[in-house]
Amino acid sequence: MKRKSSFLLDLLGIASAAIVAVLIGFIIILLVSDQPLQAMKSLLVDPISNAFNFGTVLNKATPLIFTGLALSVVFRAGVFSMGAEGQLYVGAFFGAWVATFIPGLPAAIHIPLILIFAMLGGALYGAIPGLLKAYYNANEIVSTLMLNFVATLSVSYLLNNVFKDPASGGYARMPYIQPSAKLGKFMEALPTHSGIFIAIAAAVIIYLFLYKTKGGYELRLVGENPLFAEYGGINTKKVIVLSVMISGALAGIGGVVEVIGLHGALKDQFSVGLGFDGIIIALLARNHPIGVIAAAFFYAYLQVGAQTMQMNSDVSRELAVIIQVLLVLLVSAQAIFAYLKQRVHRRKRGEANAL
Repeated sequence: MKRKSSFLLDLLGIASAAIVAVLIGFIIILLVSDQPLQAMKSLLVDPISNAFNFGTVLNKATPLIFTGLALSVVFRAGVFSMGAEGQLYVGAFFGAWVATFIPGLPAAIHIPLILIFAMLGGALYGAIPGLLKAYYNANEIVSTLMLNFVATLSVSYLLNNVFKDPASGGYARMPYIQPSAKLGKFMEALPTHSGIFIAIAAAVIIYLFLYKTKGGYELRLVGENPLFAEYGGINTKKVIVLSVMISGALAGIGGVVEVIGLHGALKDQFSVGLGFDGIIIALLARNHPIGVIAAAFFYAYLQVGAQTMQMNSDVSRELAVIIQVLLVLLVSAQAIFAYLKQRVHRRKRGEANAL
């Protein structure tokens, strides 16, 4: 009962933060725009005003679900990884190689094989900072940020040289993927590829893992109280490495789904910061896998709304960035207050036990 009440309070707090951020955005629109009503309509209504815009929202939400899940898992384990961007690139490269250079397979075999290789690439790359954190106490923020540069620049080099399509001209990309590797649209009226279903399935699987399995319980316990977990016989080093590998696998799938669902080829600099956006999604969702779906949809909704607002009014899309920053600040402030409240509660409980 207490857990349910806490969850509802969290949900109310996040919803309040979103409403306040949007209201501040409206105030800014009133101050800077000569067409405030048109700008507000474009931001809030246009993303769902037609099938194309709504399909674009779903396409943008798909990779955000994966990166949000990736970071939710490591945050649950108490590891503040920022490596989803690099893991996304490595996973996308591994998966795109299979999608491009292994012909003659039926789609029912080819697509799962692509996803497996993307998972392996992301997981193996994620194991590096995981091992450094677990066994050498290396700061995971520093190591994952540095490894992001290694991954993105290495993939960029390969796309500009070794695997560059000769027919691409001055544009750095692999050859186009095989037809059997392409994720098709699940509905003719929508421009949305079927990767959204893979993303939702991943969220459900991660939820079941975290809340219905022994491994998930150990991971959450290590994140909440690593000393108690170790005292209880849990191998905390193993859990830390596993959490970052799961995170890397999810980010890797997110990268390759973007390639085989949207772009049709692995392109240089295709991500546009999806791994870093995943941090915002995880914060908004309070690291809850099902909440990640709603947070990713809301974030994608704002992005598409910002694009339509810029096209249909005199307000630039940067306003959406302001709203996103406000969201992060407000949600982070809630997290800080919750942390301080928890510390006070623990201190009072310790004083009561001492008496």
